[in-house]
Amino acid sequence: MRVPIPEVLEDMQDTVDEVVRVGEASLVQGMQLLHGHAGLVVESSGAAGIAALLEQHERFAGRRVATVICGGNLTPEQMRQWLA
Repeated sequence: MRVPIPEVLEDMQDTVDEVVRVGEASLVQGMQLLHGHAGLVVESSGAAGIAALLEQHERFAGRRVATVICGGNLTPEQMRQWLA
C-alpha cells in the first residue's frame, strides 16, 4: 500500500482546499479521452483531474475548470491495455 510523504502533506495543507477521490475506471477513461481527442499520452495520475470531471460532472457543469495534465510514464503493455 502506498503512503503519502508526511512533508508533502504538510506543504499541501496551506494550499489545497479539497481533494477529490476518483476510481480506477475513471482514470483510464480520462487517459483514453485525452489520447483520443487531444493525442496526448498521459499516465493515470496525469488524468486524475479529467477523472474527477467525469465522475462529478454535475458539480462542475457550467463552470470554468482547470486541471493539470502531465506524465507519460507508460510501459508498452500499459499503452496496449489502456489506450488501444
